[in-house]
Amino acid sequence: MVERRELRSRLNRPTRLLVIIAISLAWAVGIASAGEARPWLCRDKPVFSYNSGMRYTLTSNRGRAWKVFFMAFDPAGGHDGFEIVRSADLASGSTASGSLEGGRYFAVAMYHQGGSWICPGYARDQEHPPSGQLNNICYGEDGPPCLVTLAVLAAH
Repeated sequence: MVERRELRSRLNRPTRLLVIIAISLAWAVGIASAGEARPWLCRDKPVFSYNSGMRYTLTSNRGRAWKVFFMAFDPAGGHDGFEIVRSADLASGSTASGSLEGGRYFAVAMYHQGGSWICPGYARDQEHPPSGQLNNICYGEDGPPCLVTLAVLAAH
């Protein structure tokens, strides 16, 4: 009888070791991804498009650091179909600019808080953007004021 328990115990050791390793890996991946931004999960994804190339300017008005993601939608792609094509980091009170090829883009600004990237509670495209702009998108934590603005212009 003792030999059976000992044999059963020995057979279970590798299994127990594999379970412990799997749980440890899942825990480590969870911790590593906790600080990773996932803009495709944000509910409000303002969209803008233009047939030709575009220029953009991002402005952070105050407060905290933000990261802005430009995504394209591809139903066959990962992340619920959203693929990040470009991103920009914004420190408090700073600006950033760049260019995009013609096409349709979803733009998400996220802020960092407590070790996590947070989707803004407010993201709206201005109905009548200033002269010369294709789009003027405002992002705020829970509503206005605009803590980050995204101005999109045609690249001439």
